[in-house]
Amino acid sequence: MTKSIDIRIDAKSMLRQLDERQIDFSPLELSHFQSEPRDTLRSRPNVLIQLKWAGKTFRFAVETEVRFDSLQALKDDMERVLRFAEKTRNAPMVYLPYLSKKAANMLAEAKVSGVDLCGNLFLVIPGKLYIERIGSPNRFPSSAPIKNIYQKSSSLVPRLFLLQPSFESISAIVRELECRNGNLTQATVSKVCQQLEEDVILVKRKTTASSKQKEARLIQPETLLENLAEQYAPPTVTQRLTIKSRIPQKELTERLLAWSNTTGEKIVLTGTGSCTAYTVMAREETTAFYCSHVARLLSDFNGLFEETRRFADMELIETDDQFVYFDQRDNLYASPIQSYLELMQGDKRDQQAAEMIAQRLMKQVRVALETK
Repeated sequence: MTKSIDIRIDAKSMLRQLDERQIDFSPLELSHFQSEPRDTLRSRPNVLIQLKWAGKTFRFAVETEVRFDSLQALKDDMERVLRFAEKTRNAPMVYLPYLSKKAANMLAEAKVSGVDLCGNLFLVIPGKLYIERIGSPNRFPSSAPIKNIYQKSSSLVPRLFLLQPSFESISAIVRELECRNGNLTQATVSKVCQQLEEDVILVKRKTTASSKQKEARLIQPETLLENLAEQYAPPTVTQRLTIKSRIPQKELTERLLAWSNTTGEKIVLTGTGSCTAYTVMAREETTAFYCSHVARLLSDFNGLFEETRRFADMELIETDDQFVYFDQRDNLYASPIQSYLELMQGDKRDQQAAEMIAQRLMKQVRVALETK
């Protein structure tokens, strides 16, 4: 089990670890550390280090960055350290709490070295030095706020509160998400709940005086649903095919469900295509499905599906976005929340159908809150 580094992640403590030779540069050895004030506009100092290996000395100008999970911050750091390195005639280096593979690739393209607190290392001086040691796990949970909790995977938490409006703990939320085809870390769930509390959507309170955990309870379901609709972003689609099925309609759902259970791939009707399960609305001529692996589906159903634009009765929409598969119902119907959100993006007729679904959802939430 990987142990967490017991330090506060700030520039001062990071530089102290560097100065005290606690950072692993092997096979190189840190032989010199120099830190001096940068200017009055920035709190982080200029840092120069020297590394030795096989009788050779390599000098680096170092930029320290605490926000290791922001690629934009990394780009800004690279620009600054490149200017700093050119001015001091040293090789550029970025120093982070955690150096991911994606960050290392960005550094490699810019010929900037990188090192972190987790044992990862990428050193490059064109024509002189190249050492790569990437793959050590991240020992620090991300502290960056989530940009929009009502979109994409983060939206699973607010969606869940519309299905079950109170939970005894963050762990209980994580477990319920898993039961409904959702997969979020406890840290992410905690951040989303914190934002929902700041938005006055839910409250946290102790159920008993002696209880250490706080119950999270939904208090503004209507506002929550409105926020989800206003901020809704459709899934990222990697492939879209129209096909004609040679499987009788009565068997199609059963065959697709069996395929999903056997392969572990995901397939579900779109929210719009699921609306007939939740409200009165005419069925579309073409049945549209979200699918996690369209090529595999076509291969496994070889000869039973024909890709065509004429007389198509099915559309396959490939996406890995988990929110479309979240809370999937019987007969491959999408969640009523997904159905509501997609219909709200449509025309007046679609939005009227969405409002009927919303009324049903709000009634269920109120009953659950009254009985809790």
